[in-house]
Amino acid sequence: MERISIGVWSFGMGTDRYVGNGYKPYINFFERLDRISAIQGAKGIEITYPNDVNFDNLAKVKEELKARNLRVVSVGIEHVCDGEWQFGSFSAEDPERRKKSIELACQGMHLAHELGAGVINLWLGQDGFDYVFQSDYQKAWNYLVEGIRECADHRPEINIGIEYKTSEPKLNCLVNSGGKALALALATGRKNVGITLDVGHAFNARENPAEIASILLAEKRLFHLHLNDNYGLADDDMPVGSVHWPQFFELFYWLNKLNYTGWYSLDLYPYRDDSTEACNVSIEFMEKIHKQVSDPSFEKELQVNRQGAPSKPLHWLIGKALK
Repeated sequence: MERISIGVWSFGMGTDRYVGNGYKPYINFFERLDRISAIQGAKGIEITYPNDVNFDNLAKVKEELKARNLRVVSVGIEHVCDGEWQFGSFSAEDPERRKKSIELACQGMHLAHELGAGVINLWLGQDGFDYVFQSDYQKAWNYLVEGIRECADHRPEINIGIEYKTSEPKLNCLVNSGGKALALALATGRKNVGITLDVGHAFNARENPAEIASILLAEKRLFHLHLNDNYGLADDDMPVGSVHWPQFFELFYWLNKLNYTGWYSLDLYPYRDDSTEACNVSIEFMEKIHKQVSDPSFEKELQVNRQGAPSKPLHWLIGKALK
């Protein structure tokens, strides 16, 4: 696989709601670049603006990336992990908050252009509600559509990937499913607004990632991909294939068959695991299943085993994996 990237947050401290100082020592951005560049198969990174990279350190970051033969593939815009966004960003009632949200995203698009990244990522985890009767749903939706449309028009050559999630930090996120994210993208009327499919978020939404990826590819709206795993109850960001390995076989099969040309980006959060090892086992798993589903014989065998009992393809896949 040639297009594997890693989010720099995968080498964070592993903080959670119980251990606020994390389980690991802090390492700075450039140390994280060192560790990612040492991982076999990793060619790209994801960063956030303005926390990781901004216009003050941009020149140095460019030098360090070149020295490590890494490229930025996506720029996440920070609209979540700061108390100022507690009442929302694009959908906030406060017009100044909405204005700042748009300005921040537009600045991030400029930064993405400078770094050669073709997409920014919008995870709007603070846009939503905790209680019934807390939100004016139609007004919030219109604010989202209008604000993201304004960003799209600002730099049409940069794609905007909407990363949906059922909940967190808000207990109910406004953009909480693949279908709603697609509806939002289409409502903007802009071709450079699409979706970042986080596979773990799809599991949380009780979606089949292969199915939603196929639909997004049919609409030409699958702009980016975050790979991780979980038990379906929370966004655990575990190594790829830890739980849902058959679903990853199917996802990679359809991504290959439908000619997905984007990056396969690891979005991991190994609280107590070694981050490098979590990335290594994920990449090893991904490369093995990608090789299998790309083999013409896989397609031939799959077609044969689709005939008969509905469970036959899965039983065949289990047998093949256990050989």
